[in-house]
Amino acid sequence: MFKPSDEQMEDWFNPAWEEINMILDELNRETKCGLNYTIYMMEQMTASLKSTKNMLDEEGIENY
Repeated sequence: MFKPSDEQMEDWFNPAWEEINMILDELNRETKCGLNYTIYMMEQMTASLKSTKNMLDEEGIENY
């Protein structure tokens, strides 16, 4: 399985994180739901990704 270097991870994921952070800030300003809801939403997204990864691992699918 391909393992990217720390530099590659930074190059690939920092721009995405910056955009996600801007979207979440805008959402927070518009909804005034507070950071607790943002944290809850991100925890739900993480749980969903972990579930998908577990399913793919069980099926033997790599690099997804």
